[in-house]
Formats: sequence, C-alpha cells, structure tokens
Amino acid sequence: MIMLRYLLVFLSQTLYNIFKVLEIKYTYQNRIGALLLNSVWINLVALLSTYYSVEDLLRGNFGVVFFYIAGSVIGKYVGMKLDHTRSDIWKRLFRKDPS
Repeated sequence: MIMLRYLLVFLSQTLYNIFKVLEIKYTYQNRIGALLLNSVWINLVALLSTYYSVEDLLRGNFGVVFFYIAGSVIGKYVGMKLDHTRSDIWKRLFRKDPS
C-alpha cells in the first residue's frame, strides 16, 4: 500500500511539473485556450500530490520526499522536451543569414 502512495506522489509530481513547464510555454506563445485547460490539470494534480505527500509526512513517513523530488526533476525534464518552441521551424525563422 505504501508503494502505491509513493507511485501516486511520483506520478502526480511528474505531471505537475510537466504542466508547469507547459504553462510557461503557452503563456509565451499566447495560447489562451491551451493555457486555461492546462491550469485545470495543474490544480488537479497539485491537489493529489499535496494530499498524499502531506498525509505521509504527518505520519512520520519521510520516504515520500524522495519520490516527490524525483517526480519533480523528471517532470521538468520531460516538460522541456515536450512542445519545444525552438524546433526546426523556429531555427529557420530566427537565423541570422536570410536565405
């Protein structure tokens, strides 16, 4: 049962950080619809992550901290790889030599 909690914390933190990275990208790209939908997902996974993390911490189970941090780091990495704004088309648009 405890491993299921760890997995939920890990997955929710991963998703939370992916959505936070995408939130910055969508704001930069002025994609209002995607940004609003993304905000809903951010709040849902934040609630899930907070609920299980705080509950375990209050019980004295500090092992959850490792899964919380690991999910955060992996989520940021994956979020940076998704929906990359500097893809090939952006490189062509912003290159210095016009051709």
